[in-house]
Amino acid sequence: MADELVNAQGLTEEEFLKRYDPNKYAHSNPALTVDMLLFTLMDCTNDEPCKDLYVLMIKRGDHPFMGKWALPGGFVERGEDIEEAAKRELKEETGIEDIYLEQLHTWGAPGRDPRTHVVSVSYMALVDSSRLNVLAGDDASDARWFRIGLKAVNRKKEIDNDGYALEKEYEITLSSGDNELSGVVKAIRTMKNGIFRTRYEFVSAHGIAFDHSVIITYAVLQLRNKIWHTPAVLSLMPEYFTLEHLKKVYEAVIGKELNMEGFYKKVVKTSKMIKEADHTGSKHQPDMLYTFNPGWDDSEPLL
Repeated sequence: MADELVNAQGLTEEEFLKRYDPNKYAHSNPALTVDMLLFTLMDCTNDEPCKDLYVLMIKRGDHPFMGKWALPGGFVERGEDIEEAAKRELKEETGIEDIYLEQLHTWGAPGRDPRTHVVSVSYMALVDSSRLNVLAGDDASDARWFRIGLKAVNRKKEIDNDGYALEKEYEITLSSGDNELSGVVKAIRTMKNGIFRTRYEFVSAHGIAFDHSVIITYAVLQLRNKIWHTPAVLSLMPEYFTLEHLKKVYEAVIGKELNMEGFYKKVVKTSKMIKEADHTGSKHQPDMLYTFNPGWDDSEPLL
């Protein structure tokens, strides 16, 4: 039997683990939380085209940011899987369960939470809100869907010999009844010697807790890109749909109108993610039905 490796103190791994104090760094390590972004489209039916993109928010019932609106989320317990913590917190604060959550990003800037240094793992899902029963619970005093508005308001680009730095300021608005929330987020993209980096910075927020204006802005921008590369929006569609209906869904997520000719080329001819479902009528008529193409290969990037 080969000799066991020992460290500088002469300990084997087994001996090291027996002596290890799991609380050694508890007083200095960052805390870990999860935040969930549930997006939906309202009035998304064949008879009523989709109008707007919404995100689920909870009203904080305790300090810090008491009375302000935040994403559902909370602390990960010791020994708990992060994704399981996300599902648990979502159920405790909104009553929602049994949905697929995709890990989005990790946020860890010091000062993002006034209590202590908190690192948060964010999760995202695009859901059909008509199938969900939202019920506030735990430390959330209310939970509701907020309509999202997101637009770039300022842009500055500086170029040098090694690359460039591009700054964009985004204005985000969230509205639900009499609740009007807003924030400003700065996105900074740099390219130096062929290497790209992007970071997001909190500028200001009104009514939105923590740095959640930043997280929502980032998630919306990611979602706007994601729908061109995955069949994510098809989870909101009936089995058969018209191209006009699908275009309305894309427009609701992207926040702007699309040209039908360019849209058809991108989602039908180029990606082949959907296919014609009705071959009895003339091709490319407004009422022609389409459906998901089960032969679509998601291993190939869509152009």
